Amino acid sequence: MTRVAITALTFGALAVAMALGVSWLVVSPPGERWEPAVNSLALLAGITGIFAERWASQREQRNQALDSIRLEMARNRETLDGEAFNATGSRARRVYPRLVQSAVDTALSSGSLSPHRDADLIDLLHRWRTAVASVNRRLELTEMLVFTSPSDEKAEQFHAALHSATSFFQGVRTLLDETQAYVSSR
Repeated sequence: MTRVAITALTFGALAVAMALGVSWLVVSPPGERWEPAVNSLALLAGITGIFAERWASQREQRNQALDSIRLEMARNRETLDGEAFNATGSRARRVYPRLVQSAVDTALSSGSLSPHRDADLIDLLHRWRTAVASVNRRLELTEMLVFTSPSDEKAEQFHAALHSATSFFQGVRTLLDETQAYVSSR
């Protein structure tokens, strides 16, 4: 409420000052129009400067959010392409690295993305966020199962399921490809 009141008061005062400046310019004698003209131009610069500063600030926040998401996607790519998720890697019991989503969470919660301009990106990031949470949760459950099992059979089964053509992880990789391509195009 305070912010709205301050904004209304600021723009109201600027609008009244601008109207008075233009009126002063119109009614002043022809040889004395420099001062009202300068006053009106200064007010116009102030009004446009407020909007330009807000636009530049929003654009900078959006660019920072996209840069952070790009870095996070590259980090997740390294994780999925790493030795732990390699089909020819060790089949022994292990703790798998987790995917990260902090930049995506921050971008979605900070309001740095425009709901109108970035609607497709926001939808894609929500899908990615859900996939990351699911991957990390599945890894937790699988690790508990594998480490509490007396035989190595569960680890072998998980390794086979992880690298099958229809595995959940293949869908996650596809979604990561799609998300990276989309974010890189922005």
